Amino acid sequence: MRFAIIDTGTNTFHLLIVERTETGFKEIYKTQEGVKLGESGISDNVISEQAFERGINTFKEFKHQCDIHNTTKIVAIGTAALRNASNANELVQKVKDETGIEMIIISGNLEAELIWNGVRHAMNLGAETSLIMDIGGGSVEFIIADENHIYWKSSFDIGGALLLEKFKPADPVSNDDINNLKTLFEKELKWMMQVCGIFKPVQLIGSAGSFDTFTEMIVHQFYNIDDIKNTTEYKFNLADYNAIHQQLITSTHAQRLEMKGMLAMRADMIVVASILLNFVLRKLNFKEIKSSTYALKEGILYKSLSILN
Repeated sequence: MRFAIIDTGTNTFHLLIVERTETGFKEIYKTQEGVKLGESGISDNVISEQAFERGINTFKEFKHQCDIHNTTKIVAIGTAALRNASNANELVQKVKDETGIEMIIISGNLEAELIWNGVRHAMNLGAETSLIMDIGGGSVEFIIADENHIYWKSSFDIGGALLLEKFKPADPVSNDDINNLKTLFEKELKWMMQVCGIFKPVQLIGSAGSFDTFTEMIVHQFYNIDDIKNTTEYKFNLADYNAIHQQLITSTHAQRLEMKGMLAMRADMIVVASILLNFVLRKLNFKEIKSSTYALKEGILYKSLSILN
């Protein structure tokens, strides 16, 4: 049995096709497309005409790949951009009409739970609590959990694409831009900081997206790219990340495009993502970061496998 997971993110659409095996699954095909579904509309809670068209075209291509790889089941999930868009139902219906794929828009809390489910299959979380952080284009999910339990989870509408459209930072980002973002984070994440004071997570784990980029940049600059091949987790220290952070907040868009490990579709969003990560690290005094290559789509995959068992 082969089945596909489609993660319809605010910035990036992901397709993962797997084959069921006796012990779990085998990856058959994986791709991603920088659709930028939230571009020119996310702050007004609408999907723009151009973004709408990019989304439909990407679904058509994903369906084509599913057909080529003889996929028998497709699970498509919509996240923050679709949760908040006034014309989300129109896109969902158009996708169904054009491709036959039925998309499900999930809540922020369910998204957070599925992210945890992906991360705990990428690494051993152990018995101590961790703070899991997933920086998307429309929302950011925080989960306090151990290997077996979620103690607290929430989704915040402070994703990278949303912040870019709302604040329109300079290039390179200015000190005023950084301070304005920090003021927002101070307000929006007050509750999260209080909960961390109760559960006292011992480590920060970043999942997918921006954290993939941070990891790629660090290993390209300071280590060996082979260090992250065939692994689902990577640990990096604060000094390495701080060096990358300084590069990101002092560089122009053109300069970031030249950086090793940088994807063009993340060259702007990565700046506000790094300002957010830097804020969380300083507030909670974490000394190292673990990055998980598994996130939402793998969480959906393992959930599907458990249901099918």
